[in-house]
Amino acid sequence: MNTLLVILRLVHIACGVYWAGTIFFFTTFLQPSVKDLGPDGGKVMIRLFERGYLTALPVIAVAAVVSGWWMLWIVSSGFESAYMGSRNGIALSTGGLLGTVALLAGLFVMRPAALRIWAIAKEMPKADESRRGALMAEMGPLQARTAMAAKTIFSLLAAVVILMAVARSLA
Repeated sequence: MNTLLVILRLVHIACGVYWAGTIFFFTTFLQPSVKDLGPDGGKVMIRLFERGYLTALPVIAVAAVVSGWWMLWIVSSGFESAYMGSRNGIALSTGGLLGTVALLAGLFVMRPAALRIWAIAKEMPKADESRRGALMAEMGPLQARTAMAAKTIFSLLAAVVILMAVARSLA
């Protein structure tokens, strides 16, 4: 195994575990807990976002997806059709496709909604009562969009994890 492949594998596995684990935790435990806290849940999310969650997670997800496709390019000799048509190639490329869809859902659905929620949460303490009501009305659909995107990404990444786990045994 060449050095590049070893490095790509380490990046892919470390970033993939972090990304999937974070989304699994967020969807299963954090998001429902924050929702149960009501207005106090916003404080938790503000702290999470201030710690770089909305910056780190997309970078890690991109690294997982890019390193995965790069590895597949190498092991398949440039997406050679015989390899890509094999059970292993189908499992890895399907996992890569689902991971790419999860990344795009995160970048173009979940992240923008979360960024707006963050902006609203930071503005809320300074807003007068009439403005506060308007901000709360705007936040509801954004929270619903974030929750739906997180559940979709969770499902996609669960399938990715399964495909990556079994791909080698399909060879």
